[in-house]
Amino acid sequence: MSIGLFGLMHIPYTIKFLWAPLLDQVSLPFLKKYLGQRRSWLCLVQVTAIAGLLSMTFLDPVQNLKTFVACGLLVTVSAASQHVLLLTYQMETLRSCDWGIGEGMGVFGYRMAILTSGAGALYLATYFTWQAVYIIISLLMFVGLFAVLIMREPDRFTLQHTHFFVNYREWSRHAFMGPFKDFMAQTGWKAILVFMLIYRLPEHLLGMMQPLFLLDLGFTYIEISNVAKVFGLGATILGGLVGGYWIRLYGYQKLLFWGGLANGAACLLFLVQANLGANLPFLYVTIGVEHFFSGVTLTGFFSYQLTCCNVTFAATQLALLTSFSGLSRTLCAPLAGFVVEFFGWIPYLILVLLSAFPGVLWVYRIRFSRA
Repeated sequence: MSIGLFGLMHIPYTIKFLWAPLLDQVSLPFLKKYLGQRRSWLCLVQVTAIAGLLSMTFLDPVQNLKTFVACGLLVTVSAASQHVLLLTYQMETLRSCDWGIGEGMGVFGYRMAILTSGAGALYLATYFTWQAVYIIISLLMFVGLFAVLIMREPDRFTLQHTHFFVNYREWSRHAFMGPFKDFMAQTGWKAILVFMLIYRLPEHLLGMMQPLFLLDLGFTYIEISNVAKVFGLGATILGGLVGGYWIRLYGYQKLLFWGGLANGAACLLFLVQANLGANLPFLYVTIGVEHFFSGVTLTGFFSYQLTCCNVTFAATQLALLTSFSGLSRTLCAPLAGFVVEFFGWIPYLILVLLSAFPGVLWVYRIRFSRA
């Protein structure tokens, strides 16, 4: 039962399109007047995330399991909403030619947050109790809240949301049906959804099993942490920033094709690593190349999503696309574990390598008409 309840925390990331219309169409009393639509919702989800994290810090999951999980759900709903809102804000404030650069900075911020809450938390734990560490990490989220308060509300939101409705039924049809009807009105919408599912298959298959693979080769926890978590994080950030610049130079189609091909080919290095064993210098090469191209494709993938959406329904349509991408990660988890358990690491790594080709080839099936 406990495992099942904790599993509920992942659900909001795959169904966030169900409440995303509220982020687009519902105005928050008082906050909308002073902050605007996007900033008011960003402030709210940031506050609820902080409240949920702080509450979990003071709860005993053994004695208060249901309350603990409820707070965890509050955090994940807030985080899922925040991700959509940040993508929407990026779409509404930046020129389309700068979306790649903006997403590159998003990759940088996300990975720095991972470093802070991972290695940073372990460092703090040498001086403070774990409860104090979690409180400090939770309070760091006020940095994001401050950033929301000082940034400006996007002008494009006001221009695109000037509709007037005669009754609630008409409004609800526009809010909840309009985004999906608009998305399906564009040519090739089915191909876009398929692309969301398959393009990041190599990353989803490899990421969750990578630490176990390295441990089986004989690397220590410290070596894995230093190379995969710290050095690899830096390579991902660099790849994200370079990817954003490459989008401006070469466009989405070329970056998604060649970046995806390079990212898949980088899996060959893991096959070489399997033969070399616990060779630390080569591990830096393997992790550096794979994480760099992962950052490149990550920037291209998420910024391409912006080109598929209408700014009028940006939050809902982006939630739909990111939910499909998250569904791919969910489906890959049991598949990866099954292959490793019954066939071993070499067949698994070959599967990861081959999984890159459907997404790369599918690049030429999708349209870039809204870019």
